[in-house]
Amino acid sequence: MSTKTELLKLLSENTGIFLSGQKIGEELQVSRNAIWKAMKQLKDEGYHIESKPSVGYRLKTKSNILTDASVVGDLRYPCDLRVFDTVDSTNNVAKEITVGNKPVMVIANKQEAGRGRLGRMFASPSGTGLYMTIALRPTFDLNKSLYVTMAVAVAVCRALEKVAGVKVKIKWVNDLFYKNKKICGILTEAQTNFESGKIDSLIIGIGVNCFPGSFPEDLKDIVGCVSDKKNAFSRGKLAAEIYNQTLEILENLESKSFLIEYRTKCFLLGKNIRIHANLNETSIKARAIDIDDNGGLVVEYMEGPKMRQIETLTTGEVSVRLEE
Repeated sequence: MSTKTELLKLLSENTGIFLSGQKIGEELQVSRNAIWKAMKQLKDEGYHIESKPSVGYRLKTKSNILTDASVVGDLRYPCDLRVFDTVDSTNNVAKEITVGNKPVMVIANKQEAGRGRLGRMFASPSGTGLYMTIALRPTFDLNKSLYVTMAVAVAVCRALEKVAGVKVKIKWVNDLFYKNKKICGILTEAQTNFESGKIDSLIIGIGVNCFPGSFPEDLKDIVGCVSDKKNAFSRGKLAAEIYNQTLEILENLESKSFLIEYRTKCFLLGKNIRIHANLNETSIKARAIDIDDNGGLVVEYMEGPKMRQIETLTTGEVSVRLEE
């Protein structure tokens, strides 16, 4: 861990309190000159650090600027980290990076062309959300891609509970809801080597609406945020914890143990829903019964030619909305 990262962690743990140069040096086991250089780097990145002669340094207020330093200190696994202020899409940036022995994580403060499932727009305003992509070399087959999306949904739920203290629900298959509004979307893509026919990298895009932001008018009744209070938690810490939880859950993907937690968090089960077959405007009323061991949504039709029949739906075939 760099001196800058360790210094930011120390100052953050003592926000508002002056720490002397001597104390910082003793804590970090570095020279005064190293402290001065790291302090300058943090100030250049926008952190509000106050210094007083013969008193010391303090972080005036908790900062939520997304930088390498705001993330690295909380990572539990090796990571090729790239942090940007603005990108078109973190998934697009990740696709241009060759994934080596350790996963790549791309984070942005703002996306200008954020995408969701089926090419839908994902609103990504500046300063209020966390937009990130984890790219890794999979150790499993492509037919496990549905599991990946579902497993990551559980990982993000765990991270939000740990960092922000909120318990969120999952809408099958890849959206997270809090207080009946969507606060997170997940988009999983695969990069395939046409010569070998194998997956070069798995691209997992995650967008979280952390704090109140400027959303398009047509989304205001649909989209929510994790906290109504700006900067209620660290976006950098959340990014790190999502990464940690994702790697931990993917290590045991084959066991499908995450499905137990997924089922308990899926708010569709036991509810009447509308199924839009082939994603068209025509819908059929059904009841969501269960999620099978392959990740499919088990439904019982309540009307139409399949009335009272039970069927398992898979991602890509349908769009599901709660019956009003």
